[in-house]
Amino acid sequence: MARNWKEKKLDRSTSIARIKEHTDEHLNKTYDFIQSLLELRKSSKLYKTYIQGTKKALKVNEENKIYCKFNFDGTVSGRLSCGAYVLNQAKKIKKGVSFHTLPRESDIANVRRVFCAPDDWVFVTTDYSGMELRVLSHISKEHNMQKAFVDGVDLHSYSGSLCENKAIDLVTTDERQDAKEASFLVVYGGTAYTLARKRNIQIKRAESVIQKWYRAYPAVPRYMDFVNNFIRENEYAYSIFGRRRKLDNVRSPDKKVVARALRQGLNFTIQSPASDILLCAIKGINDELRKRKMRARIVATVHDSLEGVSPPNELEEFLDIIHYHMIENPVMHTFGVALDVPLDVETIVGRSFGDGVEVEMKRDRIITNWDEIKEYLDGI
Repeated sequence: MARNWKEKKLDRSTSIARIKEHTDEHLNKTYDFIQSLLELRKSSKLYKTYIQGTKKALKVNEENKIYCKFNFDGTVSGRLSCGAYVLNQAKKIKKGVSFHTLPRESDIANVRRVFCAPDDWVFVTTDYSGMELRVLSHISKEHNMQKAFVDGVDLHSYSGSLCENKAIDLVTTDERQDAKEASFLVVYGGTAYTLARKRNIQIKRAESVIQKWYRAYPAVPRYMDFVNNFIRENEYAYSIFGRRRKLDNVRSPDKKVVARALRQGLNFTIQSPASDILLCAIKGINDELRKRKMRARIVATVHDSLEGVSPPNELEEFLDIIHYHMIENPVMHTFGVALDVPLDVETIVGRSFGDGVEVEMKRDRIITNWDEIKEYLDGI
């Protein structure tokens, strides 16, 4: 009995070495299981929503196309929303899938490749670069952030250099990522807990990262205070385009409800203008295409990007029109909106939504890698 008791006691030892021995073994097994489970869920979502959803839509449509419904009032944040077009409300027959939720390329599959340009045409995807943060820098009048956009430097490395008080070329990958997550934390109304979970760091460190970010961009917390006070007093938030979002639940006795209303209000002042800037660009592009009687056209929009198709002989002209209206954006100026920072875009041309080659274009809209683009298109 004595020997068995000692062996049992040894098995329950709380020594660091013993704990580490068992913990590493069990945690590794648990981690592997959880990772496999997450991959299964991701694969299942991909298959059921997008692969099966697309197949069903094609069957209902009886043609090799799907359709989307874009809603101007589908989100409370002021963004354009996208969903499947309902063919028969009673039978709930849908004709499409949501472009807005199509995942980017992953280790599992690149489902965006399913959506192709017409035969011998070219698929064009143009995405605004850092749109929300450009809007934030403008509405908050944060000159440090504006300087990064005006100078054309990498914002997140620049933020990391300000946060850590070091030269931009000395900023580590982790410091850049911390600064990047902190930036989007402000835009989307997250907390230190959100940052800690995303970066897998302690709450204290997450709080420190956020405080450093606020010190780097002091006009942002001042702007947040202004928006919060305005919402408390007026029960709504407004955007630089004149849109309003009613937030009367800011009067709630529940502090959590109030905090949520304030986050929604701040988010609205950033997200809504970002969406309206893209809508203005789309308006200008469509008008120009009609004026020139071109066959190229816009087929979809996803968040801060637009997707179009073009015959090869119109591609260069189409790209020029897209870049002019997305960057110069004359329609936006008719609303009296002129940002303090330049707009920038990234464009990819290919045969589908999921592949292509990036277009390198100067400020004067001269394409510098045209030979590379032609070679790519000739090879597909």
